[in-house]
Amino acid sequence: MPAAVFVNRNIHVELHPAARSAYEWCMQYPQRISWSDLPQPIITGLSKEPLRGVMIKEEGTKKDNKSARHFMLYSPLWSIQLWPSTRPPNGTLLVSLSPQEISDEEVETAAWLSALSPLLLSVDHHQTAEIRDALVAHMPVKVHQKLLRAKVLSDPMLCRWLNISRGTLVQQRQRKVIREDEAIAEVPQSTDELIAALKKTRSPDD
Repeated sequence: MPAAVFVNRNIHVELHPAARSAYEWCMQYPQRISWSDLPQPIITGLSKEPLRGVMIKEEGTKKDNKSARHFMLYSPLWSIQLWPSTRPPNGTLLVSLSPQEISDEEVETAAWLSALSPLLLSVDHHQTAEIRDALVAHMPVKVHQKLLRAKVLSDPMLCRWLNISRGTLVQQRQRKVIREDEAIAEVPQSTDELIAALKKTRSPDD
């Protein structure tokens, strides 16, 4: 049964290992808003959103007779970006299960549901192909099968969800390749080109 407790200095908050791949993809998701520039009341409020995780207790030493607790976070993952330090603010509500009450597979599924929420609620149509390709690269096949009933999130599936044509995804990928090729072309390929680039007169805005 879930237990509720508030963050305090005796609770160490860490990312659950089974949530790592979902977290990495979540951190790569294109953001259209600079969260750090939001008004402080919004940042403070969102940074204290209740967290779900697994609580692991360690027996205290004879000296202090206190038990350390490790809260292994798996949802929501996006709130980590708003924490004022490497841990949630004191007073943040932690809703936890014991390791015996939830398996790593269930944690992984819950973490991916958390990571997918920005995609489902506010996807940027101009970056759909890039988001989809990154998702396929990070999400394990077993999670695809469990959540999507498919081995992979295919272009036709995503196009149906967003009511866009498959040609749109093709064009986005083509534009991405062009951008990458242009970026590579701008990098000096030889020592002479590098020296010439360094000798170029720079404008005051560079």
